[in-house]
Amino acid sequence: MNVMDKKTKPSLLEHYFSKFRGNTIGINHTFESAYGKQKLLYADWVASGRLYVPIEDIMLNKIGPMIANTHSFSSETGKASTYAYNHARDVIKKHVNAHESDVLVTTGTGMTAALSKLQRIIGLRQGTVVNSNDKPVVFITHMEHHSNQVSWYETNADVVVLPPDENNLVDPEKLSQALKKYADRTLKIGSFTGGSNVTGIITPYHELAKILHQNNGFCFVDFAASAPYIQIDMHPEDPEQQLDAIFFSPHKFLGGPGTSGVLVFNEKLYKSNFPDNPGGGNVKSTNPWGEYHYSDNIEVREDGGTPGFLQVIRTALALKLKDQMGVENIKSREKELLELCYAEFQKIPGLSLLGDLKTDRIGCVSFIIEDLHYNLIVRLLNDRFGIQVRGGWSCASTYAHYLFDINEKKSKEITHELLQKNQTNKPGWVRLSLHPITTNAEVLFISDALQQVVLNHKEWQKDYQHNIATNEFESVVKEETIETDVKEWFWLE
Repeated sequence: MNVMDKKTKPSLLEHYFSKFRGNTIGINHTFESAYGKQKLLYADWVASGRLYVPIEDIMLNKIGPMIANTHSFSSETGKASTYAYNHARDVIKKHVNAHESDVLVTTGTGMTAALSKLQRIIGLRQGTVVNSNDKPVVFITHMEHHSNQVSWYETNADVVVLPPDENNLVDPEKLSQALKKYADRTLKIGSFTGGSNVTGIITPYHELAKILHQNNGFCFVDFAASAPYIQIDMHPEDPEQQLDAIFFSPHKFLGGPGTSGVLVFNEKLYKSNFPDNPGGGNVKSTNPWGEYHYSDNIEVREDGGTPGFLQVIRTALALKLKDQMGVENIKSREKELLELCYAEFQKIPGLSLLGDLKTDRIGCVSFIIEDLHYNLIVRLLNDRFGIQVRGGWSCASTYAHYLFDINEKKSKEITHELLQKNQTNKPGWVRLSLHPITTNAEVLFISDALQQVVLNHKEWQKDYQHNIATNEFESVVKEETIETDVKEWFWLE
């Protein structure tokens, strides 16, 4: 057996995940590019997951025939939908090891809506604070994506970005030092990514939680990127390491598209005198004289109107699929894929991998290639090889400053250009996602495709024009038809 055969021969774990791969919708899909038919190779999992046949079958054949609004136990469909919705909520809470004191709220389409909901219901979007000691302080890492950074700037809190250590990693000691500076603040919150959506690096969030609790603070964790791949435990053995709030985006799971954002938080954080969305479902009674009463149950109070019960049921099914695959199996398969990816990518001239490669991470790999624009790489991989990856700064421009050592002067120059609709010098990378259902052969195919891009990009890029306003490389050899094709999907027969 030669070296290539050893690399492509499926491992026991690859074989184990093949049954999940076979049930993934689109696994053998093709599309037409300017260079002929391309087999779609999906490697953009950190952006969004894929639909899963058994989940779609359940939604269509079991849930579908019994759909009705919830909040009723009189009709058969009302009972079925209500029981299914309630059971789905139980599945979600069990998955994250929530306790009776923890509140589940599902909202929107991902963690962005979930975090904004949390900020509102704990009172951080209500006006300004006059007394500086009463002003909340929120600590975040240098690795956050925009949703867990900018949203805090729109609250009444001071926001502190914790600097990294010498290896550009999260340093718990920096949190300890910052807490001393803000020791007089009444409300101290740490809101940290559970794992970077750029490098996939896992943060020591339980250790950060312990430091916050020892300083009378609260710890929130954003699991948007890492939730599909790691064990979420709000209540580990050490009570000082508990997580006071978590939020994530189930649409990033296998089987997850079409789900809701998930927020789970400790009830002691709840400060609101009225629901965030007053309406049907959370009102006990009203009368003609302006009197009204809300439910005393926080979960009911924050679930006003018709709930997104189908989205929540999908969420529960995606979590059960994750449990079926097994977190330890997921981690082990990711390790195999990452090792193969690192070994192959290091052979590609001019390619640099971002982030510390020795640190625990999910199967998320971001890289740059010398003298090659990241979006040109993405476009060439798509058009000539069918590979689906993503280019840019992954909604993590603060992290980009640290990864590329961008100083304040250079940052202002880039920002000025961006505000002038010129993205020519916008920093970025190509992000590749290695899901456990990815095969060794696909990793090798991606590596070979990148080798060909490096060798042929000067000739191939003649077929494109860079639009500096959109930062996209637009084909000059074939008119795009995808927009027309998509519109045809909406024709009902």
